[in-house]
Amino acid sequence: MSRTIMKKHRKQMSPAEIGALESHIRKMNYEAIGLHASERMAQKHVNAREITNCLKYGEAIELHNEAGEWRALLRHQYGRPQVAVCVVFSIERHEVVTVWKNAGSDAHRTLDLSPYQFLGVNVCQLLGGITA
Repeated sequence: MSRTIMKKHRKQMSPAEIGALESHIRKMNYEAIGLHASERMAQKHVNAREITNCLKYGEAIELHNEAGEWRALLRHQYGRPQVAVCVVFSIERHEVVTVWKNAGSDAHRTLDLSPYQFLGVNVCQLLGGITA
């Protein structure tokens, strides 16, 4: 794995890349909830069922290796008014790293894509090379 920090946002992924990332995560069972994620669950009122639903039905928002491992951010909206549960998942360790909630109506219109410089790499090929 390269130590170069790489991030790719959903807006920069092809439909095939999005499908591959979501499929890859859905095939995995999460094996652990990290200490930080446990603390955030209590702080942000996120329960285990919401995490499971996010990993099972959520949209892949980004893929990155900022912490020296491949992680995916998924977002799942539900309810009225809509709430979005966000989960950062370690693809390599099968561990929930952190969680939070935000408004389901938050479409991130002001998102700055400049940190997302992982454009030339195909997520489908990358996932094939990650040993999990």
